[in-house]
Amino acid sequence: MAPTVIDYFGSIPNMVASRYGDALIMHNILFVGPGSAKPFLEQLAGAIPDQAAHVRSLYDIGSPSECAGWEAVDILVAFAVPCTAQDMARAPRLKAVVIPSLGFEGVDVAEATARGISVANGHVTENFESVAEAAFLFMLMSLYQIRAVEDRLRQGVARAGPPTARMLKGKTIGIIGFGNIARALVQRLAGWGADILLCTRTANATNQQNINHCDLATLLQRSDIVLPLLPLTSDTHYMLSKAQFMAMKKGAILINLSRGAVIDEAALSDPEVVAHLGGIALDVFEFEPLPMASPLRDHPKAILTGHEISHTQENLQALFRTAKANIFAAIDGRAMPTRLNSDAGDSSALH
Repeated sequence: MAPTVIDYFGSIPNMVASRYGDALIMHNILFVGPGSAKPFLEQLAGAIPDQAAHVRSLYDIGSPSECAGWEAVDILVAFAVPCTAQDMARAPRLKAVVIPSLGFEGVDVAEATARGISVANGHVTENFESVAEAAFLFMLMSLYQIRAVEDRLRQGVARAGPPTARMLKGKTIGIIGFGNIARALVQRLAGWGADILLCTRTANATNQQNINHCDLATLLQRSDIVLPLLPLTSDTHYMLSKAQFMAMKKGAILINLSRGAVIDEAALSDPEVVAHLGGIALDVFEFEPLPMASPLRDHPKAILTGHEISHTQENLQALFRTAKANIFAAIDGRAMPTRLNSDAGDSSALH
């Protein structure tokens, strides 16, 4: 007697992966993300053989539980879409969440761990290195005032007065936090003749000769360039606001490539702050995409990019490889290579 095929997403009898007794049960995989990520996610979904899983994709949604059949999903691949405790409660079969990016703030990892759901993100070195290179780019663009120089050229206007560009050599770079991005940036600063101030929760996080540890107040007071390189938590939310901006050295530059709400964006448009700081360079914002009505768009000293300055081809290729490896590990019931919650166990319950 032929086994019964159970397909919770539709009748596609050739898509078979695992056996429960005399029934063959398919792995149901749901891909969700913004429409802008569709080419990447469609390519990733297309890498999964028909016989391995039944795949569906849904775009521009606020929650995976909006998908019909969410209760039958085994593996969720979520790009910039949250997966909350409420979502997980509605998906009793869910055993793995794959996030094809570094950030995972929208996924309730603690709840996933409690439910035995493995979560993996896009922890790839190319990501850290791309962000570090982007930070370097922002530093040089700000010091050399590339935006103003280019505008003058396009408008056919000659420079008035002496040069205002500044060298990186001899400057003090203040880095808040010492995670992977900060470490990659410090490596790239070697040989440029810059001093580095480091503010971290861990005293003496590194003993490199050109790095001095200090508190936040000292870092703000002495740094020519300030870079918060931190995750967004209740402790780091708005950790830099008007008081901190005004405490920075006159003419200092603020660069943010971490998370938008680490700084108080509204305070950056305060006339006193605008006059005090030498420039700002932002790739991340509290609300993305940056609202058209945001005063930051008219900031006279701002370099703004839409959370994509570090989206290099190499980064994307590495994220693709890692996400694919995580998905296949989840299908096979193995530990995902970049799993965030080892306490959740593996995905063997899928088999």
